[in-house]
Amino acid sequence: MGSLTVISSAKGSQLMRDWGVSDWVDPGAEYAVYENCCVFALVQQNGFFDIHMAMDMAHIRACRAAGRAILDVVGSHRLRAVILGDRPHVCNYAARMGFSERTEETVKLIDGSIAPVFIMWRKPEVKDGRSN
Repeated sequence: MGSLTVISSAKGSQLMRDWGVSDWVDPGAEYAVYENCCVFALVQQNGFFDIHMAMDMAHIRACRAAGRAILDVVGSHRLRAVILGDRPHVCNYAARMGFSERTEETVKLIDGSIAPVFIMWRKPEVKDGRSN
């Protein structure tokens, strides 16, 4: 299995933009990159972390290993995934990683625009995509 490397907010933000979230603005996240193909942004909230990711699609086969790697680090915390409404396939990936409680909402994004999103939660007691 590959490894995660903590990276700077400047590098993490650039990778988020390069790998699919073109309008990404750093919300004060901590960033980690998996094998130079998947970047994660973690934002501490009150009692949970928001988790965001972007991936170099040329390495799509590494997405599950990348997900397992980041969950090895932060999976003991309650996590919230905010998934852009035009990317419902990402909800399937999140479900495989143990996220559930999917809702659809309309939110104001950091750039001021209004967009539909999917919200999914992962509880700390979930292991390997299943509740124990």
